[in-house]
Amino acid sequence: MAEAKAVKRAKEKELSEKKFTISYDAKESALSRHEISAKDLGEAILGMHNLIEETASVISNGSADVSLKVTTPAKEGSVEVVFALLADPATALKVLGILGFATPVAAFVGGSLVELVQQIKGKKITSVTIEGDSENAEVMTTGGPIKVDKNLAKLITNTKIRDALHKVIQAPLTGKKDAQFKVKGSAENTVIAIKEAAIDDFSRLPKGTLEEITVETEVVRASFAQINFESSKGWRIRKHDGSEFAVTVKDKTFLDKVHKNQKTFQKDDNYNITIETTTTSRPTRATIERAIVKVKE
Repeated sequence: MAEAKAVKRAKEKELSEKKFTISYDAKESALSRHEISAKDLGEAILGMHNLIEETASVISNGSADVSLKVTTPAKEGSVEVVFALLADPATALKVLGILGFATPVAAFVGGSLVELVQQIKGKKITSVTIEGDSENAEVMTTGGPIKVDKNLAKLITNTKIRDALHKVIQAPLTGKKDAQFKVKGSAENTVIAIKEAAIDDFSRLPKGTLEEITVETEVVRASFAQINFESSKGWRIRKHDGSEFAVTVKDKTFLDKVHKNQKTFQKDDNYNITIETTTTSRPTRATIERAIVKVKE
């Protein structure tokens, strides 16, 4: 028990503390009298906790160690809440930077999450495409495509993230005149200020079909387990490890040889085959399609 506590204290010493403040204001409402619903404030604090933890998990593939604390009493009479994020310095800056709650060390393609939400303005996101190991992604909306950092693409389409952002920004200020949400840095400087006209941009993720398309290309040494002389479909390949899967043949030159009977096949013939694997992930299921783009003997 004592050893576990010592390890915990040692671990905490490795973490830095990054403070930031959220502020709510609106005219002709309880906020102007420095009052806020305890329910709204409580859900906003929980929303911030979920937002920070989920963001850290997404950008670090689950390896980041973060802890969020409230350092001032969260009372009904308060419209400002000071948070302390405990994490290693690089993680803290990246998490707060990509959210838009701090100035990032390096700019993210597409800006911050807060900026991207305001740019999309509630438009339906129909797909997200990340090609191979690219650091960027294309977010397709009903208003057109937007090029962003791949981590931003993951955040903007994450239901838990969008729900938390809604609870932190929109829910406490909905319907309030001249509403304004601010995030202040440790030096009390305003990092972001979201005014009434943009508050409703921070709604929950709209329901509907949302696809994430990942395309990967690889060259494998394999033989043909099933051949279709009449179509580009109905083919199967067998890799050296014995695994088999269906493919569509997109190599037109190769298909032309097959259709003209210029190509013969033996059972053990092996080829260098370039395969394009497209994985389409949806909220309820995922599909994988494989296509041969090049066959080389």
